[in-house]
Amino acid sequence: MTARQIAYTALLRMDRAGSYSNLALDAVLEGESPSEADRRLASELFYGVLERKLTLDSQLSRYLKKGAAALDPEVRVSLELGMYQLLYLAGVPQSAAVNESVNLIKRSKKRSASGLVNGVLRSFLRDGCKIVLPEGGWLERTAVATGMPAAILRIWERDYGRETAEALAESCLGRPPLHFRVNPLRADVPEAVEAFRADGAEAVPHPLLPGCLEVRRPGSIARLKAFREGLAAVQDSASQLCALAVGARPGERIFDLCAAPGSKSFVMAQEMKNRGEILAFDLHESRTGLIRQGAERLGLTCIRAEAGDASRFNPALGQADRVLCDVPCSGLGIIRRKPEIRYKTEAELAALPPVQAAILDNAARYVRPGGVLVYSTCSLNRAENEDVVRGFLEKHPEMEPDPMPAGLPAAGGKAQATLMPMDGFDGFFIARMRRRGP
Repeated sequence: MTARQIAYTALLRMDRAGSYSNLALDAVLEGESPSEADRRLASELFYGVLERKLTLDSQLSRYLKKGAAALDPEVRVSLELGMYQLLYLAGVPQSAAVNESVNLIKRSKKRSASGLVNGVLRSFLRDGCKIVLPEGGWLERTAVATGMPAAILRIWERDYGRETAEALAESCLGRPPLHFRVNPLRADVPEAVEAFRADGAEAVPHPLLPGCLEVRRPGSIARLKAFREGLAAVQDSASQLCALAVGARPGERIFDLCAAPGSKSFVMAQEMKNRGEILAFDLHESRTGLIRQGAERLGLTCIRAEAGDASRFNPALGQADRVLCDVPCSGLGIIRRKPEIRYKTEAELAALPPVQAAILDNAARYVRPGGVLVYSTCSLNRAENEDVVRGFLEKHPEMEPDPMPAGLPAAGGKAQATLMPMDGFDGFFIARMRRRGP
């Protein structure tokens, strides 16, 4: 398949099955052997259309009597791909953007719509390829300008103010940086940097977080020596910071209640110098295999992965020195990594805080007196973050806020921290608490 055919097929898969974006694209790429240039173009088109769908459909609807939503998926996706190229890919000739979109629909079951696709895109060309914003208020105009649905903009405006809400929406566009965590048990930072360089990738130390590398032009991650030999593991800087906030020490007993795929457990095990015990749980047995595979690659023997429901107490486990519960959340802080998150419904968002509160309540039962409990999400929504922690502390007088380890970037000295994409991190919330007692 060509790059455009790959993107077209993956977008239709997303439209029909509601899959995760990375899985949808990987499923189409599997069995194909595109050039590196075609792979990059397919990825840019696929993720770009997902990000800008609201914007694209609003502009397409100007040329359609019944609007873009009334089109068959094959027709709509071919139009979205064409318009995305006309608006955002200056390196693609306009004629190619139109003609290739027409060819996509000609190869589909909706070939009779090729004239419609050609006509709409050429009309958009004649009008100068300009985005026309609606005449409504800030919410409607910002939604079309940034591709961020009004429901999420409303949450961000309520929680962080209008200016930050707009900045957050803009920060969700484009591909995010790729971060790795150096495994100190097998390499230091210079050794890891050299291993990446030997494979043609560029690794740059993170300006704020020691041991974190931003890796550019990596190609296939699986082929990198640094990954294969466990010198480093893929993990965003905010996730690394969250694991460091736990403050793990050698010889301790730690529970990671929502652990898969295991990256935070790996960081804590490295901080423990692989001495002690980490019980890493996931609700699904199939996902515990990801934890075991990662631990084996990194040479971490102190991690034991098991299936377990984080919301249900298991007295047989005993108590732990530290407990991390990185709870299931809306993911509003990682939209730039998973563009489909922006299309979650308000009902889906509203259903999460009770689940998160139940997990936090249960997690507290495992913490020994004097022990530490860390609650985290990759969401930017006070209902999932500060409100859950506030309700928990009111309900549990035996727990109190606890300052995070000194020197921790963006979090040190405070008991709670909210990380923002505009500051170079994924959106993340971290709260650290301690059970009263010796």
